[in-house]
Amino acid sequence: MFSRLLANSGRRLISKNSPLCLRVINAQRYSNAAVVTQATNKVAVANAYPAQLKDWENFKMPGAPYDGMGPLPPLEEFDPKMARHYVIPEDWFQFLYPRTGTTGLYTFFATVGTMLVSKEFYIITPDSWYTLTLIAVCVTIAKLAGPSIRNFFEEARTDLFKALENVKAEDVAGLQELVDNIKLEQWRAGAQKLINDAKQVNLAMMLETEYLNRQATVVETIKRQLDYQVAVQKVDTELAHGHMVNWIEKKVMKTITPESQKATLASCIAQLNTMASK
Repeated sequence: MFSRLLANSGRRLISKNSPLCLRVINAQRYSNAAVVTQATNKVAVANAYPAQLKDWENFKMPGAPYDGMGPLPPLEEFDPKMARHYVIPEDWFQFLYPRTGTTGLYTFFATVGTMLVSKEFYIITPDSWYTLTLIAVCVTIAKLAGPSIRNFFEEARTDLFKALENVKAEDVAGLQELVDNIKLEQWRAGAQKLINDAKQVNLAMMLETEYLNRQATVVETIKRQLDYQVAVQKVDTELAHGHMVNWIEKKVMKTITPESQKATLASCIAQLNTMASK
């Protein structure tokens, strides 16, 4: 009953409806052997706090909202040597050791108890025997089952911290993947700048090519128009020359009469005869 009460009170530290509790429970249930082994290797001592910040004095909270903001100092580990019989501090024995020796505290308790009984400050009744019996039973249970109970709670605490470590490892892995993706996108953005520069160069070359093509088109169009004008002028010149030749021939033919043809023919014959006689 006592151990169940302690277990329930310890589990109330994390709300059952909280997402962290659900993630811890899932990590406890479904974590594979590799993750558990990795988390176990990180635990140097079974009683240590795996998820605890060790160098808390030099740790600085990110952002530092105000001075003195966390983390809190780690809890001290339980040391069986710091107490005797589970409840008596070792410092009491060390305080009386220089004066009364090893049995000093036991002697102190015996004398004080004798004084209380003799002066009837404490009256022995039947309930006193029940109290002594209860103390004897508790001591017996503590001696016999105490280590097992302690190991049970230590294992439960260690499993809880292992689950928290698994959750933290998953979060760290996810964030690391996110950081890697961001770096990849940054690298792609840098490569995209080179691609954009190449596209700008290609676009400038395309514009220059289109400009030269349009210039060539303009030159070709003007050349065709000039060739057309030259051809038109040449045809006009040929037509005018032919018309002039025909007009001259007609005028000449009109001036030649049959009498003039006969006179010209006679003159030619006379010249031929003269040339032949010589």
